[in-house]
Amino acid sequence: MRPENATRRVAATAAAIAVLLAAALSSTLAAEEKKEDADDDDLVRFEKEHPLGEVSGDGALLYVLRPTSAGFAIKSWFFRDQEVLGVNKGSSYFFATLPAGKHVLWSKSENVDALELEVEAGKTYYIQQHVNIGGLKARTSIELLDDATGAERLAKCDKHGALTDSGLARGKELAAQHREDAQRSLDKQAEKDAKKEAKKDAKAEKP
Repeated sequence: MRPENATRRVAATAAAIAVLLAAALSSTLAAEEKKEDADDDDLVRFEKEHPLGEVSGDGALLYVLRPTSAGFAIKSWFFRDQEVLGVNKGSSYFFATLPAGKHVLWSKSENVDALELEVEAGKTYYIQQHVNIGGLKARTSIELLDDATGAERLAKCDKHGALTDSGLARGKELAAQHREDAQRSLDKQAEKDAKKEAKKDAKAEKP
């Protein structure tokens, strides 16, 4: 087989795989969105208003946002340590006040993704929840944003969410069920970081 023909076949195969993955993501998210829509009104209320939080002298202000419409109707739960803080859907956000100190912040969907953050009183923090393709529903990952990026992406959110009493109750259940998953997520990330450092050190030692 000529090299140019082999290259064309590889390119065609890659394009076909990309189309199949896009179709799978679309189908997965559509099915999940239809399922999630049924109980949204019982768990969280979304309004078009765009309120902003106030920074207090003894606490930190945290914005949690999903500024894109990907997986629009899929809910992404968010927790601080063992406390539920809120739920986001596409193009939504909420905010909360955190006591100064170190916290485990984690997001729950099909999976759990967590990070550790030490917050200072009087400061503002931004975390974005991302939606990624999963097995039966969309997976979640979280990212700590710098102030400029956080403010920019917050402005793109067109609705604010607030948990109902039913949402708070459901959040407490999820916190109890998955807090250990958050720790496992942290341990896994720490293991990855340690391997990266080991490889970096090994390269530095080579003559």
